[in-house]
Amino acid sequence: MFDVQNLSQSQMRIAQWILHNESTVMIATEKEIAETVGVSIASVSRFWSKVGFKSLKAYKQYIKEKREITPAKKMVNTLVELEYTDVQSHHLNRSIHHLQTTLNHFQREQFEQAIAAIRQARCLFIYAPGPSLSLGELLSYRLSRFGINVRLIRWMGSEMLEELIQMDKECLVLLFCFGRVLKEGEVLLKHAKANRCKTIIVSDQLVMDIPLPYDLILYADRGAKEEFHSMIAPLFLMENLIIEIGKDQKSLSYMEKLHDIRKTYKEDLPR
Repeated sequence: MFDVQNLSQSQMRIAQWILHNESTVMIATEKEIAETVGVSIASVSRFWSKVGFKSLKAYKQYIKEKREITPAKKMVNTLVELEYTDVQSHHLNRSIHHLQTTLNHFQREQFEQAIAAIRQARCLFIYAPGPSLSLGELLSYRLSRFGINVRLIRWMGSEMLEELIQMDKECLVLLFCFGRVLKEGEVLLKHAKANRCKTIIVSDQLVMDIPLPYDLILYADRGAKEEFHSMIAPLFLMENLIIEIGKDQKSLSYMEKLHDIRKTYKEDLPR
């Protein structure tokens, strides 16, 4: 919804709070927003013009009109955009936009720290709810080939607590949090903090509006809230993560071991 490329840090905080608290914004004043976010009223007043609105009142009217966003309406919005172009060109251009936005906000230091943390962890726990499950499966499959101990958390609700007994300070928790952090994600972050586990969040939000601490964040653009959400940029980010992790000698030695095992059993289990 907001183009954050030219926003200051305080304006990004305002943007992220607004995007995560639409219901509250509808009844809030600029003073209340300023107090909640921790910025001046003047900063909130200047914010609206930076993101294409005349005022808070104009933004509230926009939200009122857009309020009923459903999966079906997201698809309709995408189809409306296709009316004057072909499907292939539309999706190619949209994918390029998602990738470019992701690259524009790429933080190499966070990325390299994530690589180091995964390599050093005794066990990597991956939480990938909903559509991010395919990304969790990909990470689990590829990283296991490098000799990394990976546990993909498949449980939801209280059954997920079974996984927590395995966590200690030598473990790492990677969470996919697109749109918002689910209750299971909050519990994982709480438990990770209590057990001094490092945490990595993969998100389509530049700033996470959650009261729980995390160590690293990797950003991937998926499009505006009212659009059909693409997974092209998150997939691109995860594939680059896998490639970088696979470059060290330990990972290469495990790949050689896999090659030898395949040769040994090629008659029993041909590819």
